[in-house]
Amino acid sequence: MKLLFDTNAIIDFLKNQNPEFDIPSLLVEHECMVSVIVKLELLKSPAMPLEEEKAIHNFLQFVPIIPLNDSIVDETIRVSRSTGLKLPDAIIGATAVIYGAEIVTRETHFLKCQHENIRIWKTPDIKNNQFPTNS
Repeated sequence: MKLLFDTNAIIDFLKNQNPEFDIPSLLVEHECMVSVIVKLELLKSPAMPLEEEKAIHNFLQFVPIIPLNDSIVDETIRVSRSTGLKLPDAIIGATAVIYGAEIVTRETHFLKCQHENIRIWKTPDIKNNQFPTNS
């Protein structure tokens, strides 16, 4: 299975805040990737402590970074127009569509960009704030 990590899943993992995302196991069991937009979001803070920056760089060594290309740009336009997602999230959604990946995230707004070859790997259950696992 192909998995595309969203920014929040990586941050939660690095800060040990969300045991639902067992990222080390996912890296071993699945084909995992990160959009270049996620890399930018992770490293954009000018006040980031050096230790945090090193942890992000160390993590990113284990996953391919997917660059923007014409297919992703065209799909981003479609996703953005049809869902109203902000550009970074539309790019992440479009990348998942183009690569046939499932998004590992805790953000429900990605549900707007559902496509036949994309689904949200784990999403909060609004009723009881639990994270159901999709197989």
